[in-house]
This record gives sequence, structure tokens and C-alpha cells, in this order.
Amino acid sequence: MATVKGDARRAAIVRAAYEISLETGFAKVTVSDIAERVGMTRSLFYHYFPDKEAVADAVLEEVSGRILAKLQAWDSVRETGNIRKALADIVRLTRSLIADESPFSSRMLAGGNAELYLKFVARISDRIASLLERTTVRDFERLHGMPIAHVHETLVLLISGLIALIRSHPDIPDSTLSALVTQTLHLDNYLDAPGAAAPATP
Repeated sequence: MATVKGDARRAAIVRAAYEISLETGFAKVTVSDIAERVGMTRSLFYHYFPDKEAVADAVLEEVSGRILAKLQAWDSVRETGNIRKALADIVRLTRSLIADESPFSSRMLAGGNAELYLKFVARISDRIASLLERTTVRDFERLHGMPIAHVHETLVLLISGLIALIRSHPDIPDSTLSALVTQTLHLDNYLDAPGAAAPATP
């Protein structure tokens, strides 16, 4: 029971830190602010986190977890072997995920936390790359082989680049993003493979 209560308090601290960071930027968040928002003393706060930086790391984990959950939900209904549809889906989903987390990222940058933002991008790019390697990439390699070397590193580079590109050029067409993914992953020769074309819309 104590562990459940402790987990709930820890989650409440992370949620409060996230909410306050959206309001003021994380650089301006204090331990006192977080403790007051949760309704606990500073000393109790330190029972769960050693400092504000540890809470910031937990917030990044929370936001990253929500993004990965949406990708996992997509993967659970993905049509294996349909490269064109997967490509279109990933581009749309990436744009949607960036839009969802944009207030958090924008506040980090505006609030003087560029270092925290860069840490977030590096972390989420690495986590997404690992997820895709275990799912989409594994299926692709089983069906078609692997057209690129250094798969994880290439995916990290591609994902972080897409994040930067979409954030700085939000009006960039999906077709351009798809072309960039295709070019980077050397998918051109696979788009006409059996099962690669998206099914016709009824």
C-alpha cells in the first residue's frame, strides 16, 4: 500500500512540474512551486526526488512515454508489408505528435531551457528509433532485406531532423516529408514491391 501511495505522489509531482513548466518554463520552476502545487512540504518532495533536475528528467520520461504509446498503438494495427501506407502514416503521425508536444517544447525554448529541449529531442529520437527497429524495421528486413547500414543511427538522425524541420517549417507538405524519408532510408526501389502500394480508398 505504501508503494502505491508513493507512486501516486511521485506521479503527482511529475504532473505538477509539467503543468507549471507549461505556464512559466522549467527554468523558473522551483521545488517550492512544485511542492505547493501538489500540497506537500519541501522535505516530503525530497523524499521522492533529490532535486529539480531529477524531476525534469522524469517529466521528459512522461512526455516521451506518451509519444511512444501513440506509436505503439499505430504499430499494433499496422498493415505489415504495406510500405506506402506505413510511410504516409508515419509522416502524418509524426506531424501530429509534434503538434501535440509543441506547447511543451516551445515553453522549454522560450523559458531558457534549450539544453533541456535538446535532451528531450535526443531522448525521444533514440526511443522512437529503438521502437521502429523492434517493429517496422524488423518486418521490413524480413520481407525485403535491409537497404541501409547503421540502422539505429540513421533513424535517430532522420527523426531528430524531421522534428527540427517540421517545427521550423510547419507548412512543409507531407509529400516532401515522405520523399525525404524515402530518400534517407533508400526506399525508392521498394515502393513498387508486392504489397507496397496502399489499398485503394473505397
